[in-house]
Amino acid sequence: MGKLVIKCRGSIIDDVGLKLGDTTIGRDPGCDIVLKDDKSVSKKHAVIKTVGNKSTLEDLGSTNGTLIDTKRVTRHELRHGEIITIGDHELIYREDIAMGASKFGSRPAFPAVPPETSQEKTKVITACSQLLAVEGKDKGKRVPLVKEETLLDNPGKSPARIYRTPDGYVLSAQIGPGEPRLNDRPVPPGGQLLGSTDLIEVAGTKYQFLK
Repeated sequence: MGKLVIKCRGSIIDDVGLKLGDTTIGRDPGCDIVLKDDKSVSKKHAVIKTVGNKSTLEDLGSTNGTLIDTKRVTRHELRHGEIITIGDHELIYREDIAMGASKFGSRPAFPAVPPETSQEKTKVITACSQLLAVEGKDKGKRVPLVKEETLLDNPGKSPARIYRTPDGYVLSAQIGPGEPRLNDRPVPPGGQLLGSTDLIEVAGTKYQFLK
């Protein structure tokens, strides 16, 4: 049985085992894989139909289309290593049987996937936001906010801390000279929920928050 390794803006955020039959993908809570925060994904975007060891991807008439390795498709039989692009997400198809194959008498290079890891329940995938350095020595650098807590180093002072919460991303920092700033102001005590295009300044570098 195959599985999908799910990436958002270059960072791996989850992996999901496919099940026999249909695995639906979209923003609708009724889908098997829910790409919750990606507005470029249709409510019912695509489906992967698995029969035996064969999985076939079908687009469900989505608005923005389904891509395989940058080519738009309506129906496609999946092969190991192919990249499905849906909105801001990349879903890399992995064939576990191919991965686990080994020579006679040798131990498999990868452990077999137990039956219980197959996709049986709805999986909600939350898109990750990121920071883009727009000024300073790290200009152009991207920082994916995939962890529960992301630290931005501030030598000699306290770091900026960004927490991933159910309501969004919260910036927390100390107040004082040389401490991190938000939109050229001190970060409020108790933290601040970040919004699109907010600018965070840490150690001479300005980061733009990209939701």
